[in-house]
Order: sequence, then structure tokens, then C-alpha cells
Amino acid sequence: YQRRVRGEQEKNIIICNYYRSPSANTSLFTQKLENFLVKLNRHKNKVIIFMGDSNIDLVDYGSSDHCTGFIDKMTEHGFAQLISRPTRITDHSATLIDHIFTNACHNVTRSGVISDSDMSDHLATFACLLTDHNKVAKKLNSEFSSNTPNRVINGDTIDNFKSKIELMDWNFVLDLEDADEKLTAFLKKYEDLYKECFPLKSKKRQKRSETKPWIFEWLECACHRKNLLYHKFIKFPSPENKSKYIKMKKFCEKHVKRSKDEYYTKYFERYYTNSKKQWQMINQLLNRSKKKKKK
Repeated sequence: YQRRVRGEQEKNIIICNYYRSPSANTSLFTQKLENFLVKLNRHKNKVIIFMGDSNIDLVDYGSSDHCTGFIDKMTEHGFAQLISRPTRITDHSATLIDHIFTNACHNVTRSGVISDSDMSDHLATFACLLTDHNKVAKKLNSEFSSNTPNRVINGDTIDNFKSKIELMDWNFVLDLEDADEKLTAFLKKYEDLYKECFPLKSKKRQKRSETKPWIFEWLECACHRKNLLYHKFIKFPSPENKSKYIKMKKFCEKHVKRSKDEYYTKYFERYYTNSKKQWQMINQLLNRSKKKKKK
């Protein structure tokens, strides 16, 4: 599957998705991939992303002919693999079968594996690409970042720092005799100026809005506990950790479904005579938006 998207400044990004069944012939898959890569050569100056599940474990590179041939084929056409951690983990195996390749590594600002979600038996993979180099890259996922203080670094604070460095009288360093003392004194003063000109500032974390009113506080805690158990199982795969996670997952799924059913049942019972309220909820459930009236 291939899709072309238009980014900022009318730049084209080609996104290709593939899947190979575990029972499919690996050599045939690699050959078809080779034919497709040849066709893409005319787009080699564009940003191209290959992603998908090939069921080829890249951890076996060098020991498996299929794996080695697959990676070498992508490398020949200028594509580099961005994911380096296993994407499917069980209590007896850890395989890297979900891949993201790109021909524009210099555009990649972040890539990795998301281990906090258990929507599938595969871990989700992601890659962030900077498509407009004329803009300063903003901090990625700032709404989910921790409340760690960051230093205020901008044009004004940099100019202020340069000015203080130029005006500083450094003769006190020369007054010292020992070389180590001179270096320590210099670094201490430099650090003090740096902290003064680039102060730490905490950014308030945005509070996530409540989108699931049927998730009560105790149920949210249970889901959080389930996610912790899943993360523990992914980090330390074992039958014991898997059993604990599966047990909590079944508990959460059971009570989330029950709580959701009860919520909507009570809602429609409350507004059984109010068709407007009923249709508002139906449209919300179907993700319908109001159509704008044409002028």
C-alpha cells in the first residue's frame, strides 16, 4: 500500500505500508519488495517512509539469510531502519518484526517503541520527522511531557549571556597559581553566569480532559494498575508476570464494558422523551460533526 501526503511548503512525503503473513514465502516477499523499490527510484529525492509487519525478525541479522537479505536490500536503495527494540514480546521470545525504514534519517527527530499500550500483542512503533527546516523544531509531545523545569533559551537570553561574558573581568583567574584552581574558578563563574542568564522555568502540564465519564476513579486506578503490569511483563517477560497482567486485563475489560453499558442505558432512560438529547449522543457515538451551512 502506498500513499502520498503533502506536507508544509508543498513537500511530498511518500508513505508505504507492507505486511507479510508468517506463512508467506519470504524470498517471494523480498523479490516483490525489490521490484517496488526499483519503481520508487524516480522519487529518491523525496522523503519516503516504509513501515509494516514483515514477520522477519531483524534481531537475527547476520545469522538468518532472509533477515540479512531483507535489510541489505533496503540498504542498497538508501533506506535505514529506525526501530531497534523488540516489538513483539512473549514470556519465551522477543522479536523485532515491526519496522520503520526511511531514506531521510536527517529529518528524523524521534523514533521508538511505545510499551505503555496493550491494544495489540505487538508494541506500537513511531517516528517523528521534521519536514520544514526553516522553522525551529518544537518540543515533541509537550502535552505529555513531565513537569521538569527547562531553561529559558531564546535570542534575548543568549544576547544577555554573551554581553555578560564580554563584560566579565576574568583577571581573578590569573591571580591563582595552581592550574586546577584556575580551571575550577573559571568553570564556577561561567556556570553562575549561565544559570543567571538562562533561568529554570517550570511548564505546567496540561490536564487531560475527561472523555470517558463511565470510567470511575476506582476503575481508572485498576486500568493504571493493568498498564503497569503490562509494562512490567514487557520489561521482564515471564509466565508469572504474564499471568498477573492477563488476570488484571480481563478484570478491567469486564468492568469497563459493564460500566459503559450502564452509563449509556441510564443516559437514554433519562432522556427517553427528549429526541434532541438522544440524537446528540447518537451523533457523538458515530463521530458525526455538524455540517456548516453554505452561505
